[in-house]
Amino acid sequence: PFTPPPPPPPPAEGDGEEGEAPPPPAEPKPTPKPMPEAFEFCKKLVLQHSLKGVEGHVDLFSHSDVQLFTNYITTSYMHHYKLYQYVAAHDQELDKHSVTLFVNTAFPPPPPPRGPPGGGS
Repeated sequence: PFTPPPPPPPPAEGDGEEGEAPPPPAEPKPTPKPMPEAFEFCKKLVLQHSLKGVEGHVDLFSHSDVQLFTNYITTSYMHHYKLYQYVAAHDQELDKHSVTLFVNTAFPPPPPPRGPPGGGS
């Protein structure tokens, strides 16, 4: 089984620039649900949004929509559920790049010729 690496230690106080405001506190991440619990929650929502007579019913999905959705959830999404959990629950390293672009603009058009139009004398 895959064991994720431990998170990096938090920065020590005083590591920021002098006069720099401290970053706002991070919002707590939701606790990921175990796969069986997440699948049951998903089933409940699909039924609630497709079957008439279910409490809180919203007629959103047709029978064919439910078949397609259920097939996707069981053959793809749930197979990668632990990966999605790991990615969502752990902060990712920010890879920030900046690029300076220079844009050349066209020269202004020449002034119109002087004199009467048509070149008459």
